[in-house]
Amino acid sequence: MWKSNRQSASSSLSTCNPLHALQTERGASLIPTSHWRIILSVALAVYSLDLLTKIWAVETLEGKPTQYVIGKFLRWEFARNSGAAFSSFTGATFALTLISVAVLLYLALRAAQVSVKAWSYPWGGLIGGVLGNLTDRIFRDPAPFQGHVVDWIGLPNWALFNIADSAIVLSVITMAILSLRGSTFRGVAP
Repeated sequence: MWKSNRQSASSSLSTCNPLHALQTERGASLIPTSHWRIILSVALAVYSLDLLTKIWAVETLEGKPTQYVIGKFLRWEFARNSGAAFSSFTGATFALTLISVAVLLYLALRAAQVSVKAWSYPWGGLIGGVLGNLTDRIFRDPAPFQGHVVDWIGLPNWALFNIADSAIVLSVITMAILSLRGSTFRGVAP
């Protein structure tokens, strides 16, 4: 019964596309599968880790001297950032909040279209990272929607950052590599 339903459904599709013919012959789905479970799992993991480490940083590091973890290479140093990466756009917290909301909505709405598994991991990382910093901007001091992002990880000659920042950067790099290799999140070459 399953095979006959699949054949009858595929008979209405154009046979001009050899990919459709191959998919039908092998019993593969003609509709790309969304990897929303992976996206959601990665986003939740990144968001949770970011939130928990920021709570730890506020309770443990705020008002205390820098703690060197691995020589001078890695340090824990507390800071509140009212701007974006590298403290750029300082004082534009409300605008950054609106931009973050727009990016998050775009990513969430497009998540159902992610049909390539390799894209689902950075997609989820980007959602989790943006949501982590957005939570700070909405709920942290000095005021709602003007909150400062908690940064606490330091490397030599580099601005302080947090788990959300790391997830955003790694996700964007991964997406760029996938794009350079000819992959798109929908699985269709441009």
